[in-house]
Amino acid sequence: MSADYWKSFWLSHAEKNKNSEPQMQVLRTLNQQPVSQEFFSSIVDSVITMLKPERGNNLLDLCCGNGLLTRELINKFRVVTAIDLSEEFISQVDKGIGDKVTALAADARTVELPEKSFDRILLYAGIQYFSDSEAINLLMRLRRWIRNEGSVVLGDIPDLTRKWKFFNSPQREGAYFDALRSGKPIVGNWFEPVWLEKLSYYSGFSSAVTRPQPQTHPYQHYRFDLVLSA
Repeated sequence: MSADYWKSFWLSHAEKNKNSEPQMQVLRTLNQQPVSQEFFSSIVDSVITMLKPERGNNLLDLCCGNGLLTRELINKFRVVTAIDLSEEFISQVDKGIGDKVTALAADARTVELPEKSFDRILLYAGIQYFSDSEAINLLMRLRRWIRNEGSVVLGDIPDLTRKWKFFNSPQREGAYFDALRSGKPIVGNWFEPVWLEKLSYYSGFSSAVTRPQPQTHPYQHYRFDLVLSA
């Protein structure tokens, strides 16, 4: 899987779909339709529960897309830094979101941020666009950016051990292999939970807790969340 493929994909997708329904813009869909407000509210509640924001905390929302989650988190934090590689998405984050948020168009693979500058870091539905080697480098950088006693939430991770619960019919299996042949994977990278847990300890985190997603989440049958403590 080429990292440049996903970068080109999202830059092109954001531009082509800038006037689309917001959930469609970030491909948070079910049966090719935007997820319901009920589903999205469940995701927001779960993210807040995992982040456990405290008074005075600051947040890094990495790969924030068009800021749908960012907007739901603003009032839980003192300040928020929102980063996405798409200038089109970042322009939407900037619209009417207030001066508590600093929005920056940058590639999460290469952006430079000060060490120990965040109390909480969120990467939701984004790690699947990183190769294994990029994920290793990313977690090591997240550990540098997070303050002592801080935590990182990696959310909505495709579970390698449940891949065939997503590609669950001959037609979907065929589409999966066709996409791989053409170099255009349908979901992105799939991660084994234990692999990410071991990587987290390798990167210097003190704990890594895998969390199954609530039944009220749209992708709970093949995705999981991971909470890391510095």
